Amino acid sequence: MAEWDTYINVDFKDMPAEQERVAIIRDLTPGKYKYRSTYAKVKISKDAAKYPDQLWIRLGRGQLVPTPCSMKILELVNVIPKGL
Repeated sequence: MAEWDTYINVDFKDMPAEQERVAIIRDLTPGKYKYRSTYAKVKISKDAAKYPDQLWIRLGRGQLVPTPCSMKILELVNVIPKGL
């Protein structure tokens, strides 16, 4: 199980769940690549056991939501156009 975190700009109770969305996720796995961020198309569930990876939610100013969510990475997204 990998561990990630992300920031959201809405109240946690209003966060849409079980929908595909593009998010910036940050790797929390110890090691050389800890805190590496990437864009990914993900599905997030408020049920911590539904998907294989654990996701910690941070609110707009960095406050940590005390209960983890689960996340499934559907694909990594390249936001920089090729050729630049």
